[in-house]
Amino acid sequence: MPDELIPPLHAADLWLVFTVLGVLLAVLIGFLPLIGHLRGRADGVRAVPVHVRTRYRGLIDDIESRYRAGDLTTKTTAQELSALLRDFAAEAWGAKAKHMTQREMREAGLAPLADGVARLYAAEFERDVPETAARELEVAREVITRW
Repeated sequence: MPDELIPPLHAADLWLVFTVLGVLLAVLIGFLPLIGHLRGRADGVRAVPVHVRTRYRGLIDDIESRYRAGDLTTKTTAQELSALLRDFAAEAWGAKAKHMTQREMREAGLAPLADGVARLYAAEFERDVPETAARELEVAREVITRW
């Protein structure tokens, strides 16, 4: 056994600083998707591009002209408008609202869409279908214009 013991070598303080910074950087990178998601929720609904809004106004006009020509009933008009509003949400913000319930729409921050679809449900599913589709067309235009 040697008479003199050599003390262990200590890591330089710089290595400790690099390690701590590396761990902090890894944690930050790990939470970036969550931070981005939370920021997007806090900012509310993003603005709809003008060309998307204009295109969907035209599609509503097409549905209205088909309804006035007698090609669509009030019920089928409401069904097409409901699908159109869901497609609008998908194209405007990437929301996959095609098969969402009203509650899921609200939880996803799509309350205007949920309100519009709820107002179209009466004409789509109730026995007493409205005589005209004027109100349904107005609802769809309102959602696309104001949202």
